Amino acid sequence: MTKSEIGNRNRNRTFGTEIGNRMSEIAGLSFLAWRTMFPWIKYDIQTLKKLKNVGQQVNDDIMNNRLLIDHFEASVKRFPKRTYVIYEDRCYSYEYVNTQACRVANIVSKWGLKQEDSVSILVHNSPDFIWTFLGLSKLGIIATLLNTNVRGETLINAIDVTDTKAVIVGQGEDLYDAVYEIVDTIGVPVYLIGPSPSADSRFQSWDSLMMQSSPADICTSVRSHIDIYSPVCYIFTSGTTGLPKAAIARQGKLIQWAALFLIMGVTPDDVIYDVLPFYHGVGLVGMLGAAIEGCSMLTRKKFSAHNFWADCRKHKVTIVQYIGELCRYVLAVPEHPKDGIHNVRSFIGNGLRQDIWTPLQTRFKIPNIVEFFGASEGTGAVVNVCNRPGAVGRISPLLNRLDPAPKFLVKYDVVTAIPLRDKSGRCMQVQIGEPGLFLCGIQAINSIERGLYKGNMEMTEKKIVRNVFKEGDAYFNFGDSMILDKDYFLYFHDRVGDTFRWKGENVSTTEVANIMTALPFIIDVNVYGITVPGHDGRAGMASIILKDKEEISVDKLNAIYNHLEQKLPKYARPIVIRFERKMRTTGTFKNQKGDLMKEGFDPNIVPDPMYYLSTEAKTYVPLDKGSYHHMLQSKL
Repeated sequence: MTKSEIGNRNRNRTFGTEIGNRMSEIAGLSFLAWRTMFPWIKYDIQTLKKLKNVGQQVNDDIMNNRLLIDHFEASVKRFPKRTYVIYEDRCYSYEYVNTQACRVANIVSKWGLKQEDSVSILVHNSPDFIWTFLGLSKLGIIATLLNTNVRGETLINAIDVTDTKAVIVGQGEDLYDAVYEIVDTIGVPVYLIGPSPSADSRFQSWDSLMMQSSPADICTSVRSHIDIYSPVCYIFTSGTTGLPKAAIARQGKLIQWAALFLIMGVTPDDVIYDVLPFYHGVGLVGMLGAAIEGCSMLTRKKFSAHNFWADCRKHKVTIVQYIGELCRYVLAVPEHPKDGIHNVRSFIGNGLRQDIWTPLQTRFKIPNIVEFFGASEGTGAVVNVCNRPGAVGRISPLLNRLDPAPKFLVKYDVVTAIPLRDKSGRCMQVQIGEPGLFLCGIQAINSIERGLYKGNMEMTEKKIVRNVFKEGDAYFNFGDSMILDKDYFLYFHDRVGDTFRWKGENVSTTEVANIMTALPFIIDVNVYGITVPGHDGRAGMASIILKDKEEISVDKLNAIYNHLEQKLPKYARPIVIRFERKMRTTGTFKNQKGDLMKEGFDPNIVPDPMYYLSTEAKTYVPLDKGSYHHMLQSKL
């Protein structure tokens, strides 16, 4: 460990201790004295109380260099017979999962891997994924978490850039087909879990190795080179600006993420429902959070909105993880008399849009929703523990004083997405209610000296904004615009780059989508900017998904037009709407806009029904090859 990192560890320790030591003072007389002058401080107190245990556990782990795998093995000793994983109505105990993880570790230990090498996991959510991941962790080997949806060159690149020395492929013809296409290109051994679809000598049986492997545990000295700054795994970004980048998830960061479950007072008696893909950070957190706290986790190969609440009731789920549009699909399922009958006390996750927060909480009687915001490569995060609908967290003067990674919203250029600077060359904070670029201090535990991504350090440097408020400082740029309210609650505004400029005005795609989904017959909307011949900037276009059994009609087109006329200024109204049968999303339910933007509104390319905004007809009228040129000549 370098001198810099030893200093960083001490600073992390100071933060954990400071929250614990100062809580009594802040929550006591000082609170009584300040609450009249600063009414928002009550939310800070609530936040600090919730985060106190998180800070103390992370601080303790840092001081004692306690790793994620150490937590899991401690849970195995405490609760050997307790169910850790529930999958397809089968229960797997901590003891059994540990035995399988040991088999994995004893296989991989014979491969002669170096510290910087990794092993790729291309496996759907399943017990196989869990004990493979934990087995690699026992050795201190980095796991490359491959997105089960990627194919071809993207998959090859993910394997190449992470120094992968072997690929373990899970069950499913889709995964076999994905690796079959590239096996001769990647040049590393490929192991198949389950029966092989063919007698291809290029693949080896993982099941045979597991049957022959010893269940004996691995001596902890094997991972003595690992500390809180060491990579646990590589998690890939969405790749919206090129090929996905391999974000480095270090021990300290994942411990922080998993400790979020302490906010909800998780105990070994809890059951966490985690159907998010384990190859993504939020899905991985549920798996690790359960392992750390010694509770049970229910998972599925893939999310099912129609089975969601039935699963929760059957297995007495107490905590649900969500991401992106998962909650929207749950809410779109027809109402049922048992909607509010369950054991769930908390939802935790990110991406719950403001327009469905209250309907979801009201209909299903969810006592508490904890929304957080972060990124796989981010140097910090925010969390809303106050149950404030729509807020992703808080940024207040007091919290920033206590935070080793303070957060700020600064003015930025909508077109270039670059922070604006004053005459002295410093960034400028925005006012309450004004959208600003979200910057986060670089927390010591996420030291950037070793990089945020696997590979060229230039990728890390592109995410860093330097000399923000003073010479020599540095902040991580999330690439998102946010808004603060008067109580210092933070709200997502838009992804920088998704915001577009039309008629000289800035348009937030998220704001437009939220307004359109208020219509009862729409389940989801993807809003994006498109180029229009003869016009500067980008105009709005929306891909709409109707609810089940709903069909396009004149009445619905009129309703959309009238609703947008009432709720949005003219420049923000989509000039073209497109109806798709299924929303284009990533494996984590994030809307994909790239292909939609490329296709635009050309009837020769777009196969779906399209309609354009006609101020003459005061509705949306059909857009096809016959009306295309008339639409371009009309007043937009």
